[in-house]
Amino acid sequence: MKNKKSGNTIAFILYLAVGVLCGIFVVLSSDPEKFFGTPGDFALQMFFCMVLILAAYLIQSVIHEFGHLVFGLLTGYKFISFRIGSFMFIKKDGKLRIKLYNIVGTGGQCLMMPPPWKEDLPTALYNFGGCIFNFLSAVLFFLLFAIAEKGSFAALFSGILCAVGFGNVLLNGIPLRVNGISNDGNNALVLGKNPSALRAFWLQLYVNGLISKGERYKNMPEEWFFVPSGEDLFDPMVCTVGVMKYNYYFDIHDFEKAETVANYMLHAPGLLGLHRNELSCELLFLRIFRGAAPEEINALYTRELDKYIKATANYVSRRRLAYAYQLLYLKNITMAQKCLEVFEKTVKTYPYSSEIENEKEIIELIKAKSEIF
Repeated sequence: MKNKKSGNTIAFILYLAVGVLCGIFVVLSSDPEKFFGTPGDFALQMFFCMVLILAAYLIQSVIHEFGHLVFGLLTGYKFISFRIGSFMFIKKDGKLRIKLYNIVGTGGQCLMMPPPWKEDLPTALYNFGGCIFNFLSAVLFFLLFAIAEKGSFAALFSGILCAVGFGNVLLNGIPLRVNGISNDGNNALVLGKNPSALRAFWLQLYVNGLISKGERYKNMPEEWFFVPSGEDLFDPMVCTVGVMKYNYYFDIHDFEKAETVANYMLHAPGLLGLHRNELSCELLFLRIFRGAAPEEINALYTRELDKYIKATANYVSRRRLAYAYQLLYLKNITMAQKCLEVFEKTVKTYPYSSEIENEKEIIELIKAKSEIF
């Protein structure tokens, strides 16, 4: 918890620094008489600058993920998907398709299939590729700012792009865990210290690659996944393998073992906040599904978890959770039907067919369970 708070604090300070730097570029690139005119003119200018800052963050996010892609390809990785915001470009059957998917706390993500496992697996360039591209673009935009005419749109926007680019280098390069998610610098730091983390990193990317191709956990060798113990419980990357162990048991519908693993991993000190929230959602479902006492369910369904559930409502697993909650726990058939309809709509734009396949099976199990009550 302490690391999470310190990471969030540092990130907040860095965002403030980027804002100040943007302000400096705005002043340097503007005509003072026009910028500091009437209060109405000043307010309009500030609104326009805020729009440009948001646009700059979007552009630099694309540049960042493109950096991961380029350096990944150069070091033997293969393209899987490229996501900016909620829009994901994913390769399926040799074609690029557009799907909707989002991960809370991330503006984008480039996923790649790693090269075959080896102990000296190349990871540095893949992890820092985004920062390298942000840095190079920031230098380029600074040069454009320097040669652009003062008071022009080119000077204003290139200055803001420069500030945001340097900000992205710091936010992603300095090892941090922000909102429970490790940034590129933190991933590189962990991989450099622990050989088990390196293997876990490779396995995570490899399994994600298989899932993107339509493979399911149940068809993968069980021995790939293990529940960490000892010092490994303090390593975020190794803890990811424990989460995958849960996914394996859930996919083969061994809910008893899945719940055991979820309970165990939720006590792991190194478990990322994102995975902690995901496992809490899954544990909530499992308790509802087995008909746990209301006290046991309500104890898990905290205000913080409810906030996360709402933030990830577009996940098919959240749609399934909502359906189970309404049908099995609240016994509200009308609302359950509405949840089922939303589930079917979500499935149409969801990127992972293997996950959809399993979720549909779980939906049928929920229906069958409701008939018992």
